[in-house]
Amino acid sequence: MLARLGLDEGERERFGAQLEAILDHISKLQQVDTSDVSEMAQVGELVNVMRDDVREPCLGAERALSNAPAGHGRHFVVGAIQENELDG
Repeated sequence: MLARLGLDEGERERFGAQLEAILDHISKLQQVDTSDVSEMAQVGELVNVMRDDVREPCLGAERALSNAPAGHGRHFVVGAIQENELDG
């Protein structure tokens, strides 16, 4: 059921064209000779970029919800992501 996206005809055409372009690009990348390139975990020279954990006071529900478009008590209120045809 999750794979059944509700797309209109225009979206199907647009996403289809985008997916085709992505697959074409991947096809071109697969043709590149990488036999002389050594494997590496990452491209850049990054070392440990993580910071030490620092304990800080809790944000609190009131402050966390202060900029929320909608809230109920101590909770965020959000709309449905996508209606399920079986729900209606």
